[in-house]
Amino acid sequence: MTDPVTVSGLVAAHRCPLRYWYELQRPPQESARYAIAKQIAAHLDAELDADLIWNEVTTVLPGVAPTDRALLDAWVAACGSTRWPRFELRDRPVRSERLGLVGQVDWVAPDLGSCGIVRASTAPAYGVASADRVRAAAYALCLEEERGRPFDHVALVYVPSGALRRYSPQPRDRRAVLRALAAARRVQEGRVPPKPPEAPCDRCPHEATCGAGARSGAAIL
Repeated sequence: MTDPVTVSGLVAAHRCPLRYWYELQRPPQESARYAIAKQIAAHLDAELDADLIWNEVTTVLPGVAPTDRALLDAWVAACGSTRWPRFELRDRPVRSERLGLVGQVDWVAPDLGSCGIVRASTAPAYGVASADRVRAAAYALCLEEERGRPFDHVALVYVPSGALRRYSPQPRDRRAVLRALAAARRVQEGRVPPKPPEAPCDRCPHEATCGAGARSGAAIL
C-alpha cells in the first residue's frame, strides 16, 4: 500500500518534484524561523511577552542562535497591533482517506469550518502565495472530508509581517493539489522527472546538491 503524502510533502512536490525527492531522503529539520513564528503564534490571543516567548523557543529548539532573538523581537513588534482570530485546537492532525493525504494544521475551529496556518515567511504584497494556496486547499480537503460538508476559509498568519490573510480555496487550488499529489506519487514510485523550468531554485535548500536535476532517484544518488 502506498504511503500517504503529507501536506508539507505535497507543497514541496508542487514547488518541484525533485525537492520532494530530496526531502523524502533527508526530512528537513525545523528551522529557527519556524520555531520563532510558531511560539509567537501560540500567544496571539494575549499580550505578547518577548522574554517569555524566547524562553519557550530555546526550550523547543535548544540550538537556536542567540542572534535570532532580534528576529523574535521584530516579529513580536509586527504582530502587536493586529487583531487575531481565536481557534480552539492546536496542532490538529487531519487526513483524507480518499486522497491519501495527511497533515497537521496549527488551529481548527470547533465546527471544522475554518483553520489557521502559521507561516514564517513575509506576507505577499497582496493575496496569498501560490504554495500557500495549495497548502490551504489541502487542509480544506481534509477537513471537508471529516466534516462532511463544504469548508469556509483558511486564516494564514504571516508572523514576520504581523499580517492575517483569510482565503477560501478555489477550484484552481484544488486542481493544483491533485497535480501535486500525482507528482508526489510518481516520486514515491521512484519516477523522478527532470527539474521543471519554473522551479524556484533560488529559494530551495537543495540548490547546491541538485545541480541540473535528474531523471530518476538513482541518477541523483
